[in-house]
Amino acid sequence: MTAGRLYALAGLLATAVPAIAQPSAADLLEKARAALDRNHEQEPHWNWTTIQNHTLTDRAGHTLRRLPDVTVESVIRQDGRRCNAVLSWGDGVAPYKLNEDADVRCSGQDPVEPPLRVESLLRSLKVKLVDSYTIAIRHDKARVHDPRPEVRCTASVEGTVRLDPATFFPVHLEGTLVDTGCEGETWAELHYGGDPVKMMSHRGLLKGTSFRLEFALQPDKYGHPANSYWISTGQHWNRPFTEAAGVVYNNRRFEVNLKNASWVTDSRTTAQEFGVQSLTRFDTVPK
Repeated sequence: MTAGRLYALAGLLATAVPAIAQPSAADLLEKARAALDRNHEQEPHWNWTTIQNHTLTDRAGHTLRRLPDVTVESVIRQDGRRCNAVLSWGDGVAPYKLNEDADVRCSGQDPVEPPLRVESLLRSLKVKLVDSYTIAIRHDKARVHDPRPEVRCTASVEGTVRLDPATFFPVHLEGTLVDTGCEGETWAELHYGGDPVKMMSHRGLLKGTSFRLEFALQPDKYGHPANSYWISTGQHWNRPFTEAAGVVYNNRRFEVNLKNASWVTDSRTTAQEFGVQSLTRFDTVPK
């Protein structure tokens, strides 16, 4: 009798302790958006430089042509917005207006700037929890034709977002565009080869484009963790195209005249806290 009573009591105790509910994918994305917002508050205290490597390949990944590397720095316009200004070209071409202010150096829209933004990806509605800190982003057919460009572009993505367990910051994002929501026309201002001229261009984000973004935390050198900053230290983009006469990046056009090829871009970024020599650590970035 005593043993039976103890068994019954144990059963009651077991059912009386509620299970700890695991956060849903939507809950985690909300935490990730909050972490991203907090990180934006630290942006004014940091600057960074990026080296971009551009390669044209066939669909099997074999190199057809290497385009000039370019080094850009993040500068601040008079209205406080950030933009990327060219510091140097790998083929020795002089950078556009190097000694002018940021507004002059950054004038003109670059078609390879992706309309797909991290902020928008974290607002995806069709999501699934993969594990405690990884969310799968699903193709959202119902929103691919939304009038808002960032919504229809995000809806075209199949991918994953991995969060930092301590802060919930999105440290790894990768995916593929499985629909046409990111496609469209834009314009570019060409700064090389004569007087600046504006031209229409296709966005370099066709169906089939794949991407990978890696973030690493840059510790505050004054010893204040709250001032540390997450930055995208590595990016990889693979943009397939059926036919292209030329490609444009950083306001410079390159003739290519290729069919059924891919435009591959790999970027590495180093960061510096204003007033402090602070370089990014690449131990979290795939080699």
